Amino acid sequence: MMLAIVVCIGAAGVGLWRRVRFRLPIAALLLVALGAAWASIYTTLHPITVLDRAMTPRPVSGTVRDVERTETGLRITLDDVTISNLAPEKTPQRVRLSLRLKQGTALQFPRVGSRIELLAGLLPPMGPAMPHGFDFARYFFFRGIGAVGYGLPPWTVLPQPPESGVAEWFANWRIGLTENIIATLGTRHGPIAAGLITGEDRAIVESDYEALKAANLYHIIAISGGHMVVISGVLFLLMRWLTLCLPHRLRYRPEMKSIAAFATLLLTTAYLFVTGLPPSAVRAYVMIALVLLAVILRRQVDPMRSLMLAALIMLAFDPSDLFEPGFQLSFVATLAIVALVERMFFRPHPAQGLAGRIRRIVAASFLISLVAEAATASLVIAQFNQFAAYGVLANILATPLVSLFLMPTVALYFLLLPFGGEAAALWALDKGIAAMLWIAHTIAAWPHAQSFVPSLPGWGVTLFVVGLLWLCIWERRPRWLGVPVMVTGIMSLTTVALPDLLVGQEVKQIVLRTPDGYVLARGRADSMVPQLWANALGQKELERAALDSVYWRCDTLGCVATVEEKRIAFPESGMALLEDCHAAQVVITPLRSVRCEQAWVIDGWDLWRGGVHALWVEDGRARIESSAEWQGERPWSGR
Repeated sequence: MMLAIVVCIGAAGVGLWRRVRFRLPIAALLLVALGAAWASIYTTLHPITVLDRAMTPRPVSGTVRDVERTETGLRITLDDVTISNLAPEKTPQRVRLSLRLKQGTALQFPRVGSRIELLAGLLPPMGPAMPHGFDFARYFFFRGIGAVGYGLPPWTVLPQPPESGVAEWFANWRIGLTENIIATLGTRHGPIAAGLITGEDRAIVESDYEALKAANLYHIIAISGGHMVVISGVLFLLMRWLTLCLPHRLRYRPEMKSIAAFATLLLTTAYLFVTGLPPSAVRAYVMIALVLLAVILRRQVDPMRSLMLAALIMLAFDPSDLFEPGFQLSFVATLAIVALVERMFFRPHPAQGLAGRIRRIVAASFLISLVAEAATASLVIAQFNQFAAYGVLANILATPLVSLFLMPTVALYFLLLPFGGEAAALWALDKGIAAMLWIAHTIAAWPHAQSFVPSLPGWGVTLFVVGLLWLCIWERRPRWLGVPVMVTGIMSLTTVALPDLLVGQEVKQIVLRTPDGYVLARGRADSMVPQLWANALGQKELERAALDSVYWRCDTLGCVATVEEKRIAFPESGMALLEDCHAAQVVITPLRSVRCEQAWVIDGWDLWRGGVHALWVEDGRARIESSAEWQGERPWSGR
């Protein structure tokens, strides 16, 4: 932080010198330094208590802050937590629990603000699933969550008055709205409709979720800029129509347009809170608010400056948003689309007939989808290890459905909600969702619709984003210098060296490379960590390793893997350890305080401190890296 402050002061001093020539780079350096300083200060101002060890199921009580329906049950966030047999100074302030409910369970959801008690098993938030992976511990740290785990229903509502402020009332109203939507449309289309209306989309059926991802249409479910623009546009047209219904002496007064814009701003603000404030919706809201304020004040708005101002406002409020996939994808896609529209579609064109206008609209839709896909592809690969081959086509087919039917229907839903007529809007929304799912499943079934690729290295992502910024912000010919920088960033994928072996914490999961691909030697293929490993290694899923094969053998004392002619032993007892220390080149064991003279040892202490370990065999020598080494000493690392 001190270095950032020094750079800030130095850059400011140089910038005040009138004779300096390169003021723009200096301003950029100053902005980056200020951002780094504020991020450090923000982290210091938000300390949380993180659980220091895993805990078996025990009584846990807390005040309900959030309730989300999932496909298999509920996810509850508790605040002001107390944990049985745990000292208050070691107890996290906030925890998040997943509860699995049997189908047909009639338990009533706990209300936000009430205090409940239940049995729960707790874990510290997991760090990166592998070196250079997404840091889940950082994600939970900046949300104030110090422990995660699972709850065992039923729960008991404690006999004390629930909190009953405006925030609690609104949260319960929003949960009730979500449940009513799902009850009306069913468990297939209901969660998707809830995602479009309230942003609660975690209960989507797994098969539909996978089809939407394979077709690159899942962003339609998440409340994004397109949703906010359509909603605000429909509301503004409605408000403007209502002002035109006024007497003739009032309807054409300039103030009427400002009044319509002000009413639209209020209604759009209300819709933003209904969605749960996702980053993409907040970004779109700030831009829309600037446009509406310009209408109110009768001023012009520059879209690119509005986008940059929205980013600054969000990062000033929460600097950790910079590392969130939703924030990155939303701003990058919007940046590319704004640059395209400003340069190609705002230029004057000669009068065109109907056929020419249709061709122009089709071309615009294709280019916008292509540019958005190209701009976000590297970030999608870096964050999710996925690439949708037919994503552009799927978005071209689905965008008219979403913009012209689904989102106007969502606006109609809110307009009819106060009068009890929302069922008609839900009926129409159900038909539109069925059409969207048909598009998603059809395209997802095509050959090679979805590919899994390793993550881009950090420096490659940085180069791509810098090149994209250069290309989109500059207006003259030098902007094309950003293209080779972007290409270099994408080509960094060729420098990625995948590990030959991955070992989870406590040796509960093991993945090794064979000539036929990666196989899962230990662990459940459908659990979270192996699924993340499979995608990061370029596979959709991991197959089980064959027992007693050339590459993996086990007996009652432990297992042995052969990777690139290196023998890697996993002893479970001291008896096996003595033999493996002499016969293996690497020994990985949950036993602690282990020493071998001839082998590289990773014992229980190393696994506890380092988390996931990755092993490469390069030029006949083994190289090992842990996720903790990549994560570093951070406030959220627990070390």
